[in-house]
Amino acid sequence: MGLTFFAIFLAGWGTSFLIGLLADRIGRLKALGISIALYAIGTLASGLAQNVPEFAAARFVAGLGLGAEWFIGGTGVAEAFPESERPKWIGRFHSAWYAGFILAAAIVPFIVGPIGWRAVFFIGIIPAVLLLYIRLKAQEPERWLNAKRRLGSQLNMRMSLKTILDRDHRRDTLILAVIMVPVITGLYGGTLFVPTALTALHESTHAAIKTPYLVAIGGSIVAAFTLVTCLLVPSLAQRFGRKRTLGALLALMAIGLPLVFLFAFKAGNLGLFLALLVLLGIGGADFAIFSLWLPEVYPTHARAGGFAFVTTIGRFAGAGLTFAIGALNDAVGLGTSLSLTAIFFVIGLVLLPFARDSSGKLAPEG
Repeated sequence: MGLTFFAIFLAGWGTSFLIGLLADRIGRLKALGISIALYAIGTLASGLAQNVPEFAAARFVAGLGLGAEWFIGGTGVAEAFPESERPKWIGRFHSAWYAGFILAAAIVPFIVGPIGWRAVFFIGIIPAVLLLYIRLKAQEPERWLNAKRRLGSQLNMRMSLKTILDRDHRRDTLILAVIMVPVITGLYGGTLFVPTALTALHESTHAAIKTPYLVAIGGSIVAAFTLVTCLLVPSLAQRFGRKRTLGALLALMAIGLPLVFLFAFKAGNLGLFLALLVLLGIGGADFAIFSLWLPEVYPTHARAGGFAFVTTIGRFAGAGLTFAIGALNDAVGLGTSLSLTAIFFVIGLVLLPFARDSSGKLAPEG
């Protein structure tokens, strides 16, 4: 059931591609407002759901809204800051996701026991309210306003989609989207089962700490090291290039997954398992590369749509392949199946040389 709802959630993320095209048409902040509203409605409905179909529909809507926040927020940050400041702020932008994860991991164990699981969803609405306030106070990036003045009625969703797939951008769009497939699948397929692995280790080692707290500690280790690495990624990418930096992070995941799930988990060593989660945390910052790289591929009138296309293709694939990983768990066992998700990152490394590194600056208007 957990896999089913996670796949539905990812399908909602994939469908959010349409909001990316809409952001090129109506503006970053208006589209962000729509995504926040969808996320808030879906999260509230998740807490109010009375049966499985209602909960599934609510998760899809929440995924639709949340999925759009990455590429709309990343596009807005890229356009709002000057080139000298943009990489630094992209790193900070991406690290905020993992700061929120750590906060959730710290809060949730204290809520579920005394109040119940529905309260977690109700509390999840609070960030949406804060984001809505920011959306009402913030200004549209000047780059988008200039594009709107220059293109007028030509600035629309069709123009965005046409640019993403035209002769100049088709190669980058398709290759980066295909690379995103193993990144999404490997990352979510691998780290999704960390709580399950920790629960199994808790039972086999009879650890004194309660399971919810152990799961929170494991998730916080991954998130904390991803957060720190996200802050470092812009400097690394500026020095070594987008491709090399992404390649290093993909390689770390390809090595880390077997060490965590094949070596430490199968050995039943809880301490080693927690220590090796650091590798997954550092490698998980591979997402930050795309937040820096994708805005440099597309001009302003197609930037959010291009960002959305590349990221959401991987989400659709991840929704389906997550089921395959679950079936593999039943066939060969949790540790073996999760270690095999390293293959996805190897595929990403094989595909990476076919991608073109960007110039390190936002794409020129055209």
